[in-house]
Amino acid sequence: MKALVRADASVEIGMGHRVRCQALIQALTNLGWQCQFVVHQQYEVFASPEDLIIATEGDFFVLAELADLVILDHYQYQAVDIAQLFQHQANLLVLDDMNDRGDFPAKWLLNPLNESYSGQVESPLLGSQYALLRPAFRQAEPIPHNQARQLLITLGGTDPLGLTLPILEGLLASGFDLGSIQVLLGKNATNATKVKAFCQQEHIAWKQGLSDVTSLMKQAKLSVSAAGGTLFELACMGIPTIFAQVAENQTRSLQQHVPLNWCKSIRFDNVSVDVREVRIKQLIQLVNLQWHDLDWQQQARKVASSLVDGYGADRVAKMIHDQLVNSPL
Repeated sequence: MKALVRADASVEIGMGHRVRCQALIQALTNLGWQCQFVVHQQYEVFASPEDLIIATEGDFFVLAELADLVILDHYQYQAVDIAQLFQHQANLLVLDDMNDRGDFPAKWLLNPLNESYSGQVESPLLGSQYALLRPAFRQAEPIPHNQARQLLITLGGTDPLGLTLPILEGLLASGFDLGSIQVLLGKNATNATKVKAFCQQEHIAWKQGLSDVTSLMKQAKLSVSAAGGTLFELACMGIPTIFAQVAENQTRSLQQHVPLNWCKSIRFDNVSVDVREVRIKQLIQLVNLQWHDLDWQQQARKVASSLVDGYGADRVAKMIHDQLVNSPL
């Protein structure tokens, strides 16, 4: 059985689409599937050598007809585009976050948030039990909360707004203990060279491009993070977090998770550079406040770890496999 995954990645798009699809690919591969990414040539620099590169979406439709399953994780596909793809491949799984594309047909629709979709979706998979995380997260055991010592700063695979450096500069100016900071940079992070130079100058621990981030996450007492797929990873690890919203598609997840009080958030993606600087100062103040709020941290850890168990990819893969292989129509 062959699955094609349509997902692009770039500095602007981020890497989260690809990362969560990789988790699902691994789960399907474990069940005997052959899986391959399909990437538009515009984003080939972020692709892997084994990916299929297309020039147009028409090329993808041709490939889709030859597959047994298509997984679509692509915000540029609106309802009319998804409907067109569905005509070429009815075994279609659409990954969604915002529920803002209108009604469209799909065999499966996956959203780790609690949303409502039209009857055109045959099997909606909704809620955090379907969050697509790599196996390392369910295998990682967080250290006791009173032993966690680090402030983890991770602004996603690309850090599209370049927030890591000004946040570090703000923490330095505020008198925060720099020895408690662990910076995690994505492979394609914006301003990575400057961030690493600053860290070396100020003796701040940093890592870049790690394939397994759980070893760093489990040491975190508090995290400052972008709010893409990392939100569910941090929840699974039970880490209290201050989210820096860097993209529109992170809105709905924060609307649902912030009221649970395991995390806080400050928005950066829809404001001017001047306002962004003000909000960085607000974030620094919030970090210093929550760093010392041990009662909130303890409660936040309990709530967060209860939300995501890390088995979402296996659940989805088994459901698809059972329907298409074990019980084919």
